[in-house]
Amino acid sequence: MQITNEIENYIENGKLNLERIVKDFTPYIKAIINNIVDNNLSYEDKEEIITDAFFILWKNQNKLTTSVKAYLAGITKNLIKEKLNKKVITYDISDYENSIENCNIEFFKEERKEISEIEKSFEKLKKIDFDIVTMFYYSSKSIKDIAKELNMSEINVKTRLFRIRKKIKKELGVGD
Repeated sequence: MQITNEIENYIENGKLNLERIVKDFTPYIKAIINNIVDNNLSYEDKEEIITDAFFILWKNQNKLTTSVKAYLAGITKNLIKEKLNKKVITYDISDYENSIENCNIEFFKEERKEISEIEKSFEKLKKIDFDIVTMFYYSSKSIKDIAKELNMSEINVKTRLFRIRKKIKKELGVGD
């Protein structure tokens, strides 16, 4: 383990003193979580992130090459991203039951027309581009999963998506 001055303060008997680290850095991790997610995660989710951050630090203590504070900040941010990506948002349909009666039907007609035009643009795409768009937007697959399934690099999938969006925007006369 490469030891910095800050890490030396937390080493006892050749190991990190996790109890002291937890005591000293829990408020710091809570601040990071609250600044990033505000009220988007439950108390239990926030506590799980804190626990996981300290567990990952403990598990990787022999590989630590940076300050404890920086390492915990990085771990915490990654754990928040993971938690938010897994979070499923549910809505109660009863909140919207009556609002459908009062909605603007013309708005929906215009939306359907735009969707139809976009779908026509999709039909003009090469098969590989159509597959990528379908997997990404309709099947909600990640770029990593698409790349794996189509035996392509992730960069290639991202580049194709960028070019496809640009082509469709140009075709529809939207944006640049």
